[in-house]
Amino acid sequence: MRNLLLAAALLVASSGATAAEPASETMEQLRAMLPSQSHAMMDVEYHFANLWFAARESNWPLATFYLNETRSHVQWTVRLRPVRKLANGQDLDLKPLVDAFEHGGIDVIRPTLAREDHKSFEAAYRETLTLCHACHVAAEKPFLDPGVPHEPATRLIRLRPSK
Repeated sequence: MRNLLLAAALLVASSGATAAEPASETMEQLRAMLPSQSHAMMDVEYHFANLWFAARESNWPLATFYLNETRSHVQWTVRLRPVRKLANGQDLDLKPLVDAFEHGGIDVIRPTLAREDHKSFEAAYRETLTLCHACHVAAEKPFLDPGVPHEPATRLIRLRPSK
């Protein structure tokens, strides 16, 4: 991130544009440096998969961390590209889909973690996966059909709580 900010500052300085109103060419150069939306979604997958296993191991603080990271990275994904162009030329505004994910997914999972309720967590997690798929379908990517993970995404973080 630091390198991206440094590159942005150098581009603005070299373009002769002011920091308050950079030239459109500079903005396009900056946009080209941003990661793709799919790259950010890989982070979402990582955090959401680890959430499942942290909760399974009753590591509720870690599960809460992964839930918060999932939310943060979904928001980042939409900041990268808030509107997707559909095959028919129409725009798909992703904000209402993200709002549905937050209110119907994140906000439903959070209290299950606070209550340390495995059964409710599992149901809320699975329902959130359906919201994920609904967004993918709306974005004309129905083949991106997430399911309950078979193994954690992390190999470094201990998912069992420390004693």
